[in-house]
Amino acid sequence: MGVIPSGISIQEIYRRYRENQIIVNRRYQRKLVWTENEKVCLIDSILKGYPIPLILFAESTDDSGKQYYEILDGMQRLNAIMGFLENEFSLDGKYFDINQLARAKQAEKEKMFTAYHGLDILEPKICANFLDYQLAVTSYKATDPKTVFEIFGRINSSGRQLSSQEQRQAGVLCGFADLVRSIASEIRGDSTNESVILSDMPQISIGSSRVNERYGLKAENTFWVKQGILAIQDLRKSDDEEVVADILISILLREPFARSKESLDKVYNVASDLYEKIEVALIHYTPEKLMSDVQNTFSVIKNCIESVSDDPNYLRNIVTPTARMPIKNAFYTIFMAFYELLVKEDLSPCDNDKLLKSLFNLQSRIKVDTHYATTENRKNNIALTKGLMQQSFVKKEPSALSHGSGLSIDFENSIRRSKIETPRYEFKQGFLRLSNDRSYDKQLEGQILKTICAIANIGPQTEGYIYLGVADKAADTDRIQELDKIIPIKISTHSVVGIDREAKVLGISIEDYCRRIVGFIKTSKLSEALISSVLTNIDIVDYHSLSVIRIKIPAQSEISYLGDEVYERQYNNTIKVESAKAIMSTAKRF
Repeated sequence: MGVIPSGISIQEIYRRYRENQIIVNRRYQRKLVWTENEKVCLIDSILKGYPIPLILFAESTDDSGKQYYEILDGMQRLNAIMGFLENEFSLDGKYFDINQLARAKQAEKEKMFTAYHGLDILEPKICANFLDYQLAVTSYKATDPKTVFEIFGRINSSGRQLSSQEQRQAGVLCGFADLVRSIASEIRGDSTNESVILSDMPQISIGSSRVNERYGLKAENTFWVKQGILAIQDLRKSDDEEVVADILISILLREPFARSKESLDKVYNVASDLYEKIEVALIHYTPEKLMSDVQNTFSVIKNCIESVSDDPNYLRNIVTPTARMPIKNAFYTIFMAFYELLVKEDLSPCDNDKLLKSLFNLQSRIKVDTHYATTENRKNNIALTKGLMQQSFVKKEPSALSHGSGLSIDFENSIRRSKIETPRYEFKQGFLRLSNDRSYDKQLEGQILKTICAIANIGPQTEGYIYLGVADKAADTDRIQELDKIIPIKISTHSVVGIDREAKVLGISIEDYCRRIVGFIKTSKLSEALISSVLTNIDIVDYHSLSVIRIKIPAQSEISYLGDEVYERQYNNTIKVESAKAIMSTAKRF
């Protein structure tokens, strides 16, 4: 490994930023958490010529020779500097003048950001000094991911600003830590691929409505804060990951975890017996099944609550009507009771209103250990809670865990991820035209088949999704409201409209609607392997009483065809691959 210390101008860093060369590895990097005040303070230091801490990169090159700079330390600082250049915030009411930076001006022209065009801009000389400021940068030419991981861990494990859970996760390379990160990001709604370009990080970071933060997700809207399980500051310091870790450990040990700071530290200590015990248990359970069981249990709980009320702090107000403190410990008990009923006993909720009423004032009925939770107390708490809830669960086919409400969190995250991982996702409002005659659009069947083929051809490790019952155009949403008299549910830039309204117009059941889709896929000219894998991955998502069809396109091991034709995705468009040379290029991906 080579170490190359140097001074690099902000202007050069911005070039790398806009050429998508600066990347964030979300396997170990924190979310963007700086407030605007913290960003302003950094910009003020730079303009005064003060030194700021070192930026640390791991430098790598792809097969085409393009260089990438993976951030090991300095993500918050780099985001602040790039944000100032692109007019996200001002310094003492004055904005950076993008006319002083040709690359920024070009980026604005390409609609990569919205610039400030008022009179309150910094003088050209000040802007020039800012662009010329030399950032202290060290680049490690590293090819071994484990070494990069170890460096990150050593830099951050002793950081005074990190919470206990962030210190545990920093630089830990193991199956359990990876699973905690993955599940926690799914529940928060900020899950993405492992590597993300720095310019995409604000869209998937969590801010607050209380302050002017241009982050894509609001803490108040996350499951944790909205239901009063955690406070905003708890979410910022990754307490949600600690709750997820606590739950996973309990499932893997097959008994409630005797949680304490010390015992959690041992789970992340590779030299401890508990670390080894958890890793072995995870191999037997399998990470895929554990992630599915836990995420789907969260989905069912979320759906149960939101089907009754969308009010903030609704769960907290039921569990502890008179107090206003977060209910982190009580939620652990509720989750484990749900898990036993859903996963172990394969039951499904049948009366959500009755179920939630059974949890009224639960906080006063269970023994809550603040710092040192005992296995015995937790067992008793779970048994009590399960007993209260049991009459609101029945046997159903298919179960809520693997279908319907159990898929709601994954559905929400698909919509959010589609802004960044656009080629993998396609959304359609339905098969009926939005004209007055509501005629069936037979051509859409062909478009869906082409899109299935195109998504399958993205690559051998990429799966994708088509959702029916989601409008991605505001005009379509308005028209559906007018025609079908429904209230769409907005998620990010999309609106959930469901296909129930179309089934009603057609005079068929949701199941028959789904069978139509299965039918035209089954008899299509798609590659046989692709047909087989898609037909076993068609689900109905029950989202706030609106039915959405999810067609999952699993990763394929070879190029896929539709008859003699090949299709591929370009951004959010499905394109026919015309030449034999281009088809060969697509085939080489596999």
